[in-house]
Amino acid sequence: MTIRTRITTEARVRGLTAAELAKRLGWYRSNISAMDAGRRSVSLRTLARLSEVLGCSPGELLEMNKEQEHPLFRQAKLNQRLIERDQRAVDGLERGWVNAVQLAWLRHYRHKDRG
Repeated sequence: MTIRTRITTEARVRGLTAAELAKRLGWYRSNISAMDAGRRSVSLRTLARLSEVLGCSPGELLEMNKEQEHPLFRQAKLNQRLIERDQRAVDGLERGWVNAVQLAWLRHYRHKDRG
């Protein structure tokens, strides 16, 4: 799941172009485009400033995408076991296995890069 911004969409709804919004904020238009594309993170302070200029709530500038994340393993069976184990684990406890899986993944790809 990813969280993205809808800055240019909300600006258009309010009759502004991205360039006009950037001029009001004193920013470059490319910064706004990068935030919308997810190439640049948006701080809470920036989000508050944007919502003030646009006259909307910060929540209106955000959208959640339930994109399918890339699986950690190629084998579906291993991914399913990983999901099941994660669901059984109590938050804050027994999360050491996550580090073991990440280390195995790093070793695998480090080995692929060498060869």
